[in-house]
Amino acid sequence: MKRKILTISLIVGISILLWVFVSFSGEFSITLNLPIAITELPEETAISSISADEVTINLKGTGWQLAQHTFGRDQKFYLQGPQKIGVQKLSPLSALNANDWLSSTLQLTKIIPEEISVEVEKNIIKKVKVISNLNLSYKPNYDLVSKIIVSPDSVLISGPKSLVDKILFVKTVNDNYSNLEKKMSSLLKLQKQEFIILEHDECNVEFDVQKIVDKTFDKIKVVTRNVPPRYDVVLSPSTVKIVIRGGINLLSKLKSNDIKAYVNFSQAINDTSGAVEPKIELPDFTNIIDQNPRSIDYIIKKY
Repeated sequence: MKRKILTISLIVGISILLWVFVSFSGEFSITLNLPIAITELPEETAISSISADEVTINLKGTGWQLAQHTFGRDQKFYLQGPQKIGVQKLSPLSALNANDWLSSTLQLTKIIPEEISVEVEKNIIKKVKVISNLNLSYKPNYDLVSKIIVSPDSVLISGPKSLVDKILFVKTVNDNYSNLEKKMSSLLKLQKQEFIILEHDECNVEFDVQKIVDKTFDKIKVVTRNVPPRYDVVLSPSTVKIVIRGGINLLSKLKSNDIKAYVNFSQAINDTSGAVEPKIELPDFTNIIDQNPRSIDYIIKKY
């Protein structure tokens, strides 16, 4: 029984091979859409525009010829670049010799377009900032507690002058982060622009997310600033109590002397109510939830 199955399998296999051989011996036509690759550009020049992204060619030949010369290759259609600055017209038909993968055994029946316009400019190099392009959302009661740090924070770009002059920065690819609850670090690709070359194509983006809590600070000293000679400003009371909201790790390290509370002399001299509201300086990514008292009395003395 096994020998019978083996014999049948062998006959079927040989039949398939014969069918493939006979079929591929016939004549076929195929259409290829090939991306254009410009070669041999002069140094210090760059392409700023091209009228077509690809060349469409129709080829005729036996199945074996087409399979041998077309399939399984990363094919491009090569055009020799213009040798001077300005708009030049190139003929794909005249560039067949530069595409040595096109065998002479194949018959070219059509090529589209027949002419391609290419503009060449002076190539320049410039350094620009890298900007993150993120969509962030957080778990309930969590939030961002740091700047978004991009490393490296700049990139060299090169390309045609008319395009490079317009580029002020390069963004990372858009990326979404949801349900965040901790510090994040991620490697992101940079957005690419046609005809522009980037020194590197990715960067690291890092930021911190923490649980948001409140912390109370009693008796924050309020000082006076910018008091001119022979003047004094007496505050009553001279301390305030404040409640600050921020990341749990950030607030755990925050001390009273990290918080600055002050009254400018100009506030008092221009006030007509007899009480002023002190200004509070806090670390980044924190904010005041409550303050007591909100305003404090003052007396201006002149000596």
